[in-house]
Amino acid sequence: MDKYWIWLATLKYIGPVMQKNLYAYFNGDLKRIYLSTQEDLNGVPGITTRMIQQIMDNKSFEKVDSISRTIEEKGIGLLPITDERYPEIAKTCGESPILLYFKGRLQKFERSIGVVGARRCTEYGKKVAKEIGKELAKRDIVVVSGFAKGIDSYSQAACMKAGGKTISFLGSGVDICYPTEQRKLYDELIESGSVFLSKYPPGTSVKQPQFIERNALISAWSNEVIIVEAGVKSGALWTAKFAERQKREVYAVPHPIYSLEGQGCNQLLVKGKRPYIGVESVFQENTSVDPKSAIKPDANSVLLEKIPQSVSISKLKQILGSEYGDLEEQLFSLELEGKLIIRGDLVVRT
Repeated sequence: MDKYWIWLATLKYIGPVMQKNLYAYFNGDLKRIYLSTQEDLNGVPGITTRMIQQIMDNKSFEKVDSISRTIEEKGIGLLPITDERYPEIAKTCGESPILLYFKGRLQKFERSIGVVGARRCTEYGKKVAKEIGKELAKRDIVVVSGFAKGIDSYSQAACMKAGGKTISFLGSGVDICYPTEQRKLYDELIESGSVFLSKYPPGTSVKQPQFIERNALISAWSNEVIIVEAGVKSGALWTAKFAERQKREVYAVPHPIYSLEGQGCNQLLVKGKRPYIGVESVFQENTSVDPKSAIKPDANSVLLEKIPQSVSISKLKQILGSEYGDLEEQLFSLELEGKLIIRGDLVVRT
């Protein structure tokens, strides 16, 4: 049955939300989705003409067979959403796909904390990241991060050295070590029992939009998220945004007011995020997460109805005014759901 999981997960315009809609509509029978007719698909909630056409035009396993050979050759595992190792808190997030690829040892875990931050970090940020990784390892809590240079890798390396486990989400296939200069750490993490995960098939090269999708999964797989160091335009702030939408508690490390590298963290604190002042601050007031409340489809549906068939983002902002403060974030969410395509400044509904 693996081939049907791979087939559905690689279809264009079929985002994680629609993948799960199809799975539910056909009662978990992936073969029925593959064999479905246009008439069969018309009743799927939220499905569009383009999505139906994509399914009808791809009744072939040629691409799937190629991926299957690669994962067998490279020792890559498949993690369908039905697997008990797929965390319950992640399953209900709109950004979580029905299938992930993994390299390394994937085990069930009780609790995980996302740790992310700047690539060009300060000595202060580096020290805090190492402290977090070490302290979480002592408590048998998994560190979830993005394997980026700087804060991510410092926290993961410290966790590993203290005998802990880490989960790395990549913006490429799990067989691609990026950044390449971290090959030694990549190998050490796998050898120590940690795991690399990705929604992209092996061989998928790095592209900028994929980092944002990766950030969404870091948050989805975490009970809480700690932003160690982030400038005002840091990618780590995307993780904080996803965490907020997925109802994860976000902690930010306070920084000196003149620290450019920490301005993003300080802004999060101004907005009411919890200050990280030592690992105990995370455990004093832990907020439980209700997985059933993790998706907010209604707001996206309302926005979609207001978007013309084809429009520039700048024009759309004029149309909507200040009604949607985080317009880019919601547009990206709709793209993940397969409802539209973003090309530069242009938005096209599917």
